[in-house]
Amino acid sequence: MRILALDLERYGPFTDRTVRFREDARLHVVLGANEAGKSTALAAVTDLLFGIEERTRYAFRHDMPALRLGAEIRAADGRTLRFRRRKGRKNTLVDAADAGLPDDSLAPYLGGLTREVFCRAFGLDSASLRAGAAEMLDAEGELGASLFAAASGLRGYRALQGRLEEEAAGIFMPRAARDRTFYQALTRYEEARKAIRQGELRAGDWRDLNEEIAEAGTRLDAIHAERRRIAGEQARLARLKRVAPLIQAVDAAAEAAARDEAPDQPDLWTDSWTDALGARIAAEAAARAEAERAGAALARAEQDLAALPLDEGLLARAEAVLEAFRGIARHDKDAQDLPRIRAEADALAQNLAQLAARIGLPDAAALKLRQPSDAARTRVAGLVREGRALAAEIARLTRDAAEALPGSDAAAAPAIDPAPLRADLRGLAGLRAEVARRDEIDGTVRREAGLLWLQAGRLDPPVADLAALAQVPLPAPEAIARHRQAFEALERRRERAAERQETARQAAAGTRLRLRLREGAGPLPSPDALARLRAARDALIGAGPGDEAALRRCREAVAAADRAADDLVRDAARAAEQAADRIRLEAETEEMAAAERDLAAIAAARSEAESAWQAAWAPAGLSAAPPAEMAAWLAEVQTLLDALASVETQSIEQRRLAERVEAARRPLAALAARAGLDLLPGLDPGLMLARIEERVAALGEAWERAREAEGRARAAAEQAARRAADLAEARVRETVWREAWNLAVPAIGLDGAAGPDEADSALAAWAAVPAALAALEHQQRRIAGLSRDMEAYRAEADTLVAALGPDLAGLPATAAMKALHDRLGAAQERRARRTDLASRCREAAEALAAAEAARGAAASALADHLGERSEGPAEDPAALHARLTARRALRLELESRRADLARIADGVAEAELRADLSGTSPDAIEAALRGLALEEEALDQRGKAAFADRDRAERRRADLEGGTGAELALAQRKAAEAELAGEARRWAVLRLAGLLIGTAIGRQRAGQQDPLLARAGALFSGLTGGAFAGLAQDYDAGDEPRLTGRRASGELVPVDGLSEGTRDQLYLALRLAYLEDYAGRAEPAPFVGDDLFLTFDDARTAHGLEALAAIGGQVQPILFTHHRHVADLARARLGAAVDVLEL
Repeated sequence: MRILALDLERYGPFTDRTVRFREDARLHVVLGANEAGKSTALAAVTDLLFGIEERTRYAFRHDMPALRLGAEIRAADGRTLRFRRRKGRKNTLVDAADAGLPDDSLAPYLGGLTREVFCRAFGLDSASLRAGAAEMLDAEGELGASLFAAASGLRGYRALQGRLEEEAAGIFMPRAARDRTFYQALTRYEEARKAIRQGELRAGDWRDLNEEIAEAGTRLDAIHAERRRIAGEQARLARLKRVAPLIQAVDAAAEAAARDEAPDQPDLWTDSWTDALGARIAAEAAARAEAERAGAALARAEQDLAALPLDEGLLARAEAVLEAFRGIARHDKDAQDLPRIRAEADALAQNLAQLAARIGLPDAAALKLRQPSDAARTRVAGLVREGRALAAEIARLTRDAAEALPGSDAAAAPAIDPAPLRADLRGLAGLRAEVARRDEIDGTVRREAGLLWLQAGRLDPPVADLAALAQVPLPAPEAIARHRQAFEALERRRERAAERQETARQAAAGTRLRLRLREGAGPLPSPDALARLRAARDALIGAGPGDEAALRRCREAVAAADRAADDLVRDAARAAEQAADRIRLEAETEEMAAAERDLAAIAAARSEAESAWQAAWAPAGLSAAPPAEMAAWLAEVQTLLDALASVETQSIEQRRLAERVEAARRPLAALAARAGLDLLPGLDPGLMLARIEERVAALGEAWERAREAEGRARAAAEQAARRAADLAEARVRETVWREAWNLAVPAIGLDGAAGPDEADSALAAWAAVPAALAALEHQQRRIAGLSRDMEAYRAEADTLVAALGPDLAGLPATAAMKALHDRLGAAQERRARRTDLASRCREAAEALAAAEAARGAAASALADHLGERSEGPAEDPAALHARLTARRALRLELESRRADLARIADGVAEAELRADLSGTSPDAIEAALRGLALEEEALDQRGKAAFADRDRAERRRADLEGGTGAELALAQRKAAEAELAGEARRWAVLRLAGLLIGTAIGRQRAGQQDPLLARAGALFSGLTGGAFAGLAQDYDAGDEPRLTGRRASGELVPVDGLSEGTRDQLYLALRLAYLEDYAGRAEPAPFVGDDLFLTFDDARTAHGLEALAAIGGQVQPILFTHHRHVADLARARLGAAVDVLEL
């Protein structure tokens, strides 16, 4: 379909504007400057074909209902249609008289295109061109992806496909994983089924459960009683350990206080009297030290004051000396600058002399008299620029005229017209898709079958033959769940028995340790030993009188029995504890043996369960893993079996497509003969179609090359005539310039024979003269002023030196003034110091008087305080104060120790604490605490085991009493079933979406590869100016086809090896080749480019224009641009083949 005329009746800024496209043109260039309406005309093409958008941006001049567009279009078969498009929601197509047209009137001309497809596939701008090239780079030049991107105009589909596959993999994969949502829902489903089975209640289980709770409660009560006993004993021993050091400290403090007690006037020597004594002693010492310091300060101040003389004459003229000193820097700078300024003035005078010589004048005075005006210099400068521009223009026009001589490069038209062959190919358009579908399904079947067998071999246990496994009965998921529950129940029983065994073992170890500790503290009497001693005593007494030895043995037996009875009474508590621990040890040993027997019974039951589990899998010939793993294995096997059925279905479809493709062999052979193509016998119909399309494309290229050569020859002749006329006009302008030149140059001292370069040199010299003259006069004025200032300063300095420092008369003025300034500073500093010293003398005298008075008052107060002692010998005040302070410290320490003891004794009297400590030692306390800690640790382990048993049983009983366990588990199972269904649906949608994108890319690769690549290679060669001979495909390490550029030398360059501009040209070549291919199969729409070559240089732009014109025979290319040089390039390269329209 071609647009013959575009009517912009009321649209954007346009009113009743018609743009006509020349029918015989192979390229239309619409040129519009900024704000000329180029973007509006570009949008008008889309709105014309597919309707004006509801919220259009182009109703800023005309009201929405008044918007109108019109056009005349022609189909490939010659049909034409004249219509108009109005703004609205329906019935928007009308004819010239505003009579309604059917909404599908444009369907035969658009071929089923939608607005989005038209904008993506038949519209292209510079940004989309660059983005499409970047998409090819991201796909690493993969052949199918590159063709798909160029054909559809879509971008980001690779990343979209990756995201879809990644999201689908997060839901389900054949191998189970915890992070996949499908298997998370499956796990919840299995746990709910397990909970339903566990929710069943039996009478025997209920009785056993209650007995287990009661037994655990009894064990806990006994443990709590034992804990209370241990806690009381630990508290007593810890208290004794805590107070023992404090009691020793109290005794030591009391002894020291008793040694220091003295009866001297205890009623007067109170703490307050002692503190007052210390304060008066300190005050008297501080006053005495202050008086001594004040006297020394007064003496130093008087001595310093006498040592400082003053120069009154110098101080009187201080301001004059300071002013002269401030002028030193200015005088020195003037003296330093004066030689430099004189040298600069000499250089300026010399520069003026050189300028006069360059211009041709005798001296600087002549320069000042002969300066040309600014207007004269400006006129000469303008003539210089104009002359040079004319010379360059004449040279360029002369060169262009020589190059533009018309040649004879027109070639004869080809003998075969490709149009009938293209028409026949359209009838076979569906064959390519069927071939691609056949090949795709064949590859899919082979790939998925291999993948299925590979996945089956990777299972654990592996499956050698999926088809055979499908015929073998396998355990149902319910049976697997029952076995899994049986194994889990046995494992729980084993854990409880092992826990009982470990608890009993630890308790027995603690009991043995206590027994050893008691036995290590000394022999422990027992009732049995006492009974044996008494029996021996009674036997000796019952034997009657005997000799002396028998009497002695009788007395010894009586004494031994009495001692044993006394020991048994004294250590009754230890003996009872020892007997209790022996009984406890026997019970704990029996508990360990019972747990060991339970473990053996559980092991035998597990062995039987394992045998039954393996027997369930025996028909399949598999060595079964644990039930949890086999449940996942069974799910994976079922998935593989479902996939195997899908592969069989695809194989049937592949055979059907192969038969349909083979039926097209005879029509293809006839078409190849008409195209002059000799095909190999037995060639695949898909390859036959590709060879025929390639042959038709080559015939079309030859036909187009001949037409282009004819247009170029005609355009070259027209251009040569234009350039000859331009050259004659330039020479006339050169004559006029020469006359103006002869009149202007004498003003700057030259004659008419001088050229522009000489005039430039003279103008440059004259331009420097005014500034040089002004600079010279400025420097001369500065020299006079500096000399005057320096003489005045030296006269003033000599006057001051003669009056204040005659000894400095031989020095330079600045040196003498620096010396006078130093003397003045020293004199001012001495005067300031004298004033400060006089003030210090007054202050020191006043401080000395005040210090003497304070010392007398402090001594009097100390004597009065000591006079309060009416008796006793005289004593040094400082020694008395030290003795009284030490006595008070001992008393306070004793009180503090007793208070600390009362605070940590837990309310126990000191006498009771001393009684408890008198009967034991620190080592015995530590040993007893250690033994109690071991007992408490053993009790803790036993308590944890008993509490865990009771808690587990009580929670089980609460679940059973609540009666909601099975119902809740049923609801959870139903929720898991719904979640499984939802996740399966979501996975299917994501998986199908990813497969659709992959299938589209695969079809593009398989169905249009050879003919499309051949045509795209020819266009790419033209776009690159012959730098590349065409395109080819190569294969990477993964055997994936990759798109490459083939240089003229045969070298293959991958996409990532191309420059950015060359990748843009490659994408454009693929897009144009696709459009040309589409035109051979369906009714094509116009191709609309918007400033397509914005990033191209002139050479690449020219090649791009030729490429657009190359497809102009099948597709109508329309290029919108606001760059005039693009239109000029199109005229120069294409001549009459281009239609340039200006808005």
